[in-house]
Amino acid sequence: MKRHFAGPIGFLGLCVFATLLVRGESRAETGLTGSTALLYVPVADVVPNERFSFGGLIADYQAFPSKQFSYFRANKPSAYFSGYATIGYIPRLEITVRGSGMPSAMGPAGTGPFYTDGMISMQALLYRGRGRVPSIGAGFQDMYGFMIFNALYGVVTWSVPAEHGNAVITGGWAVDWYDRNRGTADVNYIVPHVINGFFAGGAYPIRKWVDGIAEYDSRSLNVGMRFHPVSWCTLDLAAVRWGLDRMARGQVAGFTAHLCFSGHL
Repeated sequence: MKRHFAGPIGFLGLCVFATLLVRGESRAETGLTGSTALLYVPVADVVPNERFSFGGLIADYQAFPSKQFSYFRANKPSAYFSGYATIGYIPRLEITVRGSGMPSAMGPAGTGPFYTDGMISMQALLYRGRGRVPSIGAGFQDMYGFMIFNALYGVVTWSVPAEHGNAVITGGWAVDWYDRNRGTADVNYIVPHVINGFFAGGAYPIRKWVDGIAEYDSRSLNVGMRFHPVSWCTLDLAAVRWGLDRMARGQVAGFTAHLCFSGHL
């Protein structure tokens, strides 16, 4: 356990030190849950008022947050998908509605022909940072369904000027706001929340059209690339949920592809 936590805590310390030397502003880009984030790790920002984002992802089984539970291993699913819509409902508040599924796995306790899950989340920008002062945000994630992404969290984020744009450094703490699942009567289904405790991460603009991302989501290390082909579209290619060791051996494991579009209401 010490080996797992020493790296993330050291990374956060390095990030905090860097923020004492630089200044900038953050930007809002939705992550894998549909909320403004890196991949799974939140960023203290929101989709602006009267704007929206919508997108979806497809991932292999290794990337699924509940893959370690015997129910899903027994079904031997091959893929996981989700879609979402996020709107800036009022200034400094975003609301996300998300649905996901696993076509090759039956729903627990007869909930459907295949595994499905719904999710409603909110994230608020409490303070817009400037210079060395970070932005501060809070979120309430996954209010419906199996509650795999259930979290109540606070997050601080700095934006750091770099050669090809602004780098983003973010960190915070999440707690379990509801320790059960909804949407199923399966009492044996233990909820494996994605973020629960310390999390941190960063995004660095390698070029104007691509960022490198690395994060610790309180359970695993995730890495990816975020591409910006045009101003209203992003594409994420990432390895998540401890799929890195197998990908290093040339095996596709923990792979996620996420496409997002944005526009005005």
